[in-house]
Amino acid sequence: MRLTDSERKKLIELIEAGKPLPAVYKNRLFSPEDATFVQATKEYRLVYAGKTRREEVIANTPEAPFQLVRTFNSENPFPDGWRNMLIYGDNLMALKELYADQRGPNRYGTKDRIKLIYIDPPFATKQDFMKDREKAYRDKVIGAQFLEFLRKRLILLKEVLASEGTIYVHCDAKKAHYIKCVCDEIFEENAFLCQVIWKRIQSGRKARSTKWHSVDDLLLMYEKNSHFYDP
Repeated sequence: MRLTDSERKKLIELIEAGKPLPAVYKNRLFSPEDATFVQATKEYRLVYAGKTRREEVIANTPEAPFQLVRTFNSENPFPDGWRNMLIYGDNLMALKELYADQRGPNRYGTKDRIKLIYIDPPFATKQDFMKDREKAYRDKVIGAQFLEFLRKRLILLKEVLASEGTIYVHCDAKKAHYIKCVCDEIFEENAFLCQVIWKRIQSGRKARSTKWHSVDDLLLMYEKNSHFYDP
């Protein structure tokens, strides 16, 4: 969208005065990857090894047809024929399949309808987790690789979320601050609604001077379009 004469005049005045540009103009003037963008808007960027451009994440992530494990409410479907589904497979490729479907035939009927997302990603604990004496999953991805692992999924989750949708990201105290930086970049900082403290155990331990015990997790809540909800 082209700038009007009055908008150009206003922006020139701000630049000459050394003041930050209003956020509404940033995407109309600069590419987020441009160093000029960072300088002119006075914004910060999250930089780490292996970080991929958002456009490349979307374009290069392969999609895979859904492998349905189970469908629900088949005997009592919604008026539009919707049935809840349990999908097996890599969630990144499943998200890309959902993203492509929403921009194409919309066979799954999810376009503009996903209004709530809750995710409980690994916590980068470097551990294997067992269930019924069998390995359930490995939580061995750490550091910058962990951030990019989560960021790729969050990028696609935002894309498939309805315009009035919200997302809850479950994390623990060790990674919450890193994850919030990633979420601020993807959803934009002003789309952050709140942080929910979730006390997960009743601790009977007394606090000692040598060690503090973590007894809670965190939920980071974002909306897709900022200012849609009043926190």
